[in-house]
Order: sequence, then C-alpha cells, then structure tokens
Amino acid sequence: MKAIQDRPGQNSSRIHRRRSARRFGARAGLTVLEITITLTIVTTVLMAAAGALLSSLSAVSSAQRMSRATVFLETVMEDLAAQPYANLLAFNGNTVFDQGTAAQSNYQATITVFTAQVNLRQVDVVLTDRHANREIGRVTTLRCSR
Repeated sequence: MKAIQDRPGQNSSRIHRRRSARRFGARAGLTVLEITITLTIVTTVLMAAAGALLSSLSAVSSAQRMSRATVFLETVMEDLAAQPYANLLAFNGNTVFDQGTAAQSNYQATITVFTAQVNLRQVDVVLTDRHANREIGRVTTLRCSR
C-alpha cells in the first residue's frame, strides 16, 4: 500500500496550528465579559478617587473661609483693645464688616458692650457668616478702668 503524500509544507502548518492551540489553551484573546469586568473595576476606582478629590477640595475651601473669618475677628478684637476704657460704650450695637460695604462683605462682627460691675465693662463680639447666615464664633472679654 502506498501512503498518500501531503504536499510539502502543508503538514508543517498543521503541526504549527496544533502547537499554537495547545500553548494558548482554548482561547487566544480576552472575552467581552472579561473586558466589561475590568472596565467596571477601573471605573469604580476612578469614581472613588474623584469623590475623595472633591471632598478634600471642599474641606480646603471651608478651612480657608474659617481662617479668613478668624483673622477678621482677631482684628476687631485688637481694635477694641486699643480703645480707651471710656470710649468702649460708644461701640455698643455697632456692626463691623470685613469689606468696605455690607454688600461686599463675607463676614460681620456685631459688638455689644455693657457695664458688668463698677469699673468693669464686658465686650461681646459675635462673628456671622453673611452668606450662610450663621454664627461662626463668639468672643467675650472684660475691660476694667485703670
């Protein structure tokens, strides 16, 4: 019996294909399901990172506003401390703004001065955020006549 001869090169390509199939297993690429799962994981991680970034930006902005308010309140208290004891009652009921006009201001300080005892005046300053319409801080100090 005579064996049928394959054309030269045909047999070697069959062998190469079989070896390739064994090397890569039953699949040669990624499936749609694998790509979808990968994209879902990557998207979830990126969204979490974006949320953390927005949260930190909000915290930084809030800290900057609070710092500006604190500096303004310290300035008001220093100005009141520089006033003579006899002039303190004249500041009772005054409202001081952090800008030139009330419309431009972010903060206001409302000053209350009254005589607590003989030769002793109490100075209360309430700091209010004009945009949020809420009290940020309150400082009370006592001054005596010298």
